Amino acid sequence: PGTDDQFTVEHLNVGNIGLFNAVNASLDLFAERVWIGELGISTDGWSEERKASVSNKLLDEFETLPVFVSDDEFEGHYSRFSKQLIWPAFHYIMPEMPQWHGWEKSAYEAALATCEKFASRIVEIYREGDIIWVNDYHLMLLPRLIRERLPSAKIGFFLHIPFPSSEIFRCLHVRKELLEGMLGADVVGLQTFSYKRHFIQTAKRVLGVTGSPSGLVLDRGHVVVGQYAMGLDPVGVEGKWSNATVGELIEFLSEKYAGKHLLVGRDKLDHVKGVRQKLLGYECFLNENPEFAAKTVLIQIALTTTEHNELQVQVMDVVNRINSKFGTIEHQPVVFFHKDIPYSQYLALLSAADAMVITSLRDGMNLTSHEYVICQRERKSPLILSEFVGTYGSFNG
Repeated sequence: PGTDDQFTVEHLNVGNIGLFNAVNASLDLFAERVWIGELGISTDGWSEERKASVSNKLLDEFETLPVFVSDDEFEGHYSRFSKQLIWPAFHYIMPEMPQWHGWEKSAYEAALATCEKFASRIVEIYREGDIIWVNDYHLMLLPRLIRERLPSAKIGFFLHIPFPSSEIFRCLHVRKELLEGMLGADVVGLQTFSYKRHFIQTAKRVLGVTGSPSGLVLDRGHVVVGQYAMGLDPVGVEGKWSNATVGELIEFLSEKYAGKHLLVGRDKLDHVKGVRQKLLGYECFLNENPEFAAKTVLIQIALTTTEHNELQVQVMDVVNRINSKFGTIEHQPVVFFHKDIPYSQYLALLSAADAMVITSLRDGMNLTSHEYVICQRERKSPLILSEFVGTYGSFNG
């Protein structure tokens, strides 16, 4: 929006793209659907009239309703509580003071205030028979808040990241609030069997509730806890893979790297995706097997994140060291992109690869591996997959 009432709506290609694609691939299951979320831009200076105008346009044309949170609420909820407390702890990295501020009372209060606004927005449009589906760790407090307002509503909650063991989770100062928030749902979904087991065991220990392999028994009734692995739309991926442009790019890459072993990686550039560890492992391989230096290439796509960290510098230090030691004017063992590439180029890269390397230190599912398998249905090149990726349990033979 500009300074007047005129504005345009642009699709922002961030957030949970896997969820977005999964829902769009299952439209036949819904009579209607409405997305509810934050806009991702500051709205502190907006009038109530502008907020109403934006809301109406998004609902009418994009099946979306925005939740308007203040800049302070967003900073406390997203930047501190979600990213500096929940995210690292759930990936087995205990948040430290004073570097991270997710422990602060104001961060929890901002998270609670934000979830209260989400609950109010949902209640505004709720109709009897609707199914409310809450997604991911940012909104773990939300199901209980909805339940308090809509006692008979059908509510589901799905966690897209790992759920840690009780030994980790019990260290959180808001452990009870998070569990009670999630258990406001009728169904709690997690990616893998181990995450499901961790959640049930943790709830039994922290809340003292009765549990079984299928869920938990609360005073208000039974909550189903299920394992629902996130997937992708294979028909959609194959349709894009069949495009003539992808075929031309595959031919180009095959010619460009003819006679070389082509390794491929695509990860967010944060501390749990193991990009630095992957590069250090590759460096170790070349040190021990220098005869492969001139005939091996690792193409690493590193996606920018919203994290405030110096990991890029640490990664580039390893990249430069490998290329300086093993590279020549004609050949660089590492090709590093600190940005995403067009999807057609990405599919071609997966198809031409001799191996894909995923070395996450902890990951919810990682659908990149699924895309690789689809693109490799002819060549069947190997997938090198960390055992700490949720997909590892799905590809068990």
